Amino acid sequence: MLREAFEYLTTPCPPLARRYGYLAEAVALGARHRRQRRAWAPHVDACRRFVQEAAERAPRGGRALVAGSGLLIEVPLPLLAERFGEVVLVDMVHTHTARLQARRHPNVRLLTLDVTGALAPLDTALSDGSPLPLPSPPNLPGERFAFALSCNLLSQLPLLPLDAIDRKAPNTPEAERDRFARTLAQTHRSWLSRIAEQATLFTDTESLWMESGAVQERETSLWGLDLPSPDRAWDWDIAPAPEENRWRSLRHRVGAWFNLATPTEP
Repeated sequence: MLREAFEYLTTPCPPLARRYGYLAEAVALGARHRRQRRAWAPHVDACRRFVQEAAERAPRGGRALVAGSGLLIEVPLPLLAERFGEVVLVDMVHTHTARLQARRHPNVRLLTLDVTGALAPLDTALSDGSPLPLPSPPNLPGERFAFALSCNLLSQLPLLPLDAIDRKAPNTPEAERDRFARTLAQTHRSWLSRIAEQATLFTDTESLWMESGAVQERETSLWGLDLPSPDRAWDWDIAPAPEENRWRSLRHRVGAWFNLATPTEP
């Protein structure tokens, strides 16, 4: 607990990201990884193998982007830094661990950014009661990226904004909430295709609650987004019992795509 408190107090973070829970989420994720390092190891290995294979499909040199770089648990940063001329790590929060890793590579740059472009307009809308905004992902400066990786981000994009909507505008119709979440996911895929020659993505696609080795509940994580069959897939035991539930374990199904080049308009 002392480590988490220190990280929360000392990690640089934009005020809006702190208020909406992005810093707390990053700190909690790091703590969970430390507790569940062994359970997560097959997932982490699968992610790193997939990213290596995906990066090898892109030409050497040029620019690479990692959206949702987070704690860099799943990202083989030395490999990307060696293969590409510039690597841009994009997230709402860059932890001390991630900053230390980035400093080891002179061609790696950190960019603190909301990739949806929706958070600041949402904050305004929730303050003045206006309709939920449409996402407007940012145009990033410089030449088009040769390679862009969305790193376990797609399923997560709507979660903290939806929490804020539930807190600050609890009477928002369910259909409006669902449309907002679905549009965030759809626009993220389109944005990746727009900014990069190769739009690579991995994300959890289902959440499974397991008990005694059997699936008790399952829920899709794709917010209605229609994706082709993944190029690679694996399971991630993200919260073995009793991490979240005394009796049940939480398992994520993960899908990975080498190149979602064709944009899907929201």
